[in-house]
Amino acid sequence: MNIERLAQRPKGLKGKLFKLTGPIFIETLLMLTLGVVDTLMLSQYSDNSVAAVGVVNQLLNMVFLLFNITTTGTAVMCALYYGARGNKNLYRLLVHPFSSMQR
Repeated sequence: MNIERLAQRPKGLKGKLFKLTGPIFIETLLMLTLGVVDTLMLSQYSDNSVAAVGVVNQLLNMVFLLFNITTTGTAVMCALYYGARGNKNLYRLLVHPFSSMQR
């Protein structure tokens, strides 16, 4: 390979992965700090409010986890069908859940 060509690449695979995972990491960090900020704000008010926020934060984290699992699974299946050139299955995966909403 030509050295000049290697110098033109930003960072290779690691750079591309960081560009993809960086925003996801920041989003997750912001979701987690949401509960911390709520707890800190309400800790000045009363202990009962802190307990209530703690319970709600656990429920919200479970909802976020379920959405993350669903989107990760869908992304894996899309990559599988796209890589195998299964356009029919890819179309069914992406369009079928929404086709029942239009009826």
